[in-house]
Amino acid sequence: VVSTQSTEAVVSTQSTGDTKNAMKVLCDQLVNGDDKSNAQPRWVLFNFEFETAVDKRPTDKSIFIKWCPETSTIKNRMVFTTSTKGLIDYLNMSATNVQADSIDEIKEVLGKLESGNLK
Repeated sequence: VVSTQSTEAVVSTQSTGDTKNAMKVLCDQLVNGDDKSNAQPRWVLFNFEFETAVDKRPTDKSIFIKWCPETSTIKNRMVFTTSTKGLIDYLNMSATNVQADSIDEIKEVLGKLESGNLK
């Protein structure tokens, strides 16, 4: 999880276990803290491993979540939006991009992951 206000180059958290548990940990990290830190836009790169439903082969998928809560200031939202393209280009990654403004939207992504409907 990286914020545009972060003084750290990378803030990393690893969670092992099932996808549902890892997403719960992620959601908790995004909303726990003081009001000012909760309002900060963040980029989240979420990688998960799973077995395919058809042939049970192990595989993985990366999701790039652009977390920009509605409580962010207009300035922070603008800086975040303009910085996102540069970050994606710099990382040169092939992850599924998801925009989320609320925890409910992240939970919706979890539902798509569990059902295999996330493209």
